[in-house]
Amino acid sequence: MDHSEEFIWLSDGEEAEVSVVAPDELTAEAAFGRASVAARIPGAVSPVHVAAVPERGGWAAASDTHTAPDLISVPSRSILLVADTPASGLGFPPEEAMNEILRIGLPELSTVRMNAAGVGRMCEFGAEAAAEDAMIEEEDLEFLTPFSAADSDSLGRRAISAGEREWNEGVSIRLYEVGEVFDSDGMESLGVEAGMLVVEVGVGAGELGRIGASLHRERISARIESGDFDPPEDLPSAPLETEEASDFLSASRAAANFADGRAALAVFALQRAMREMAGRLDIRAAWRGGGIGEGDDYIVHRRGFAEAGEGAAVVSGGVLSVGMGTMYANAPPFGVSVEDGRWLWEEAGLLGRWAALDLLGGEG
Repeated sequence: MDHSEEFIWLSDGEEAEVSVVAPDELTAEAAFGRASVAARIPGAVSPVHVAAVPERGGWAAASDTHTAPDLISVPSRSILLVADTPASGLGFPPEEAMNEILRIGLPELSTVRMNAAGVGRMCEFGAEAAAEDAMIEEEDLEFLTPFSAADSDSLGRRAISAGEREWNEGVSIRLYEVGEVFDSDGMESLGVEAGMLVVEVGVGAGELGRIGASLHRERISARIESGDFDPPEDLPSAPLETEEASDFLSASRAAANFADGRAALAVFALQRAMREMAGRLDIRAAWRGGGIGEGDDYIVHRRGFAEAGEGAAVVSGGVLSVGMGTMYANAPPFGVSVEDGRWLWEEAGLLGRWAALDLLGGEG
């Protein structure tokens, strides 16, 4: 691998160059080994962008001719909410807020059931379907725009059944107090100040997303075995003009919409749980993770990355950040330490720092 500049390594894959952002060469080499499969996709748009720390990594791989189920992670949705009340004004130690939320409000989640028809609606219309069921306020829908080209039938019955079982499970919640501010203009544009209580909510498409991707991998593999497609056998992929590719993309978008619907329910429950403690919770930012993205004339496969276009807010490892629009408008949402005042993702031009977020009371 060529050490092209500080924190960035380059090497050749089979169909595309691979660009790795990592804290050291050992981590970069391991990340390149994992991501080299992504550089085999036919029609690859070079480079495949990779970011890694010793514990985690991800990539964004684009192709203008093919799509491959193995190159994405399960679609997810993350949301940043801001409370009316500063962390210091809760009336009890801020680190106890998570326990209060878990005790008071989130048990409501277990009472909200969803049948197959309801899961299908969420897959096709996302948070808009949740709004029809009074699970989210209309003004919040601007943050959760659904994919339009999504078809629940493309996921298969097993995936829909999994969605029924997991509808109200698997919500990740982190409470933070806004700490040191690095960019006051950026924070002002987001309406956030130091000392505020903010909440990060994360929800994935779970087994519904995994089963849906597996179904289409099997379909595409069958076409390869029959000789109809001829991409690498260890990377089942389908030409974008085929029915198999269209159905897979539709399934991925449906899974992303399902994650949005689940996120809407989680936000609704959180807003009710925290009303007495912290006043109103307002959505200030939302971003997708995993799944499929789209460029002007190519498809982007995201594994472990968050969608982060230029100027878009995203939380990355406890840092409230802004996207630089690099890596096909993606960024690493996982953490990396700040050393000597330097933050790796910022040094490499992936994200800019707006503020540090101090975790309160662990995760729920």
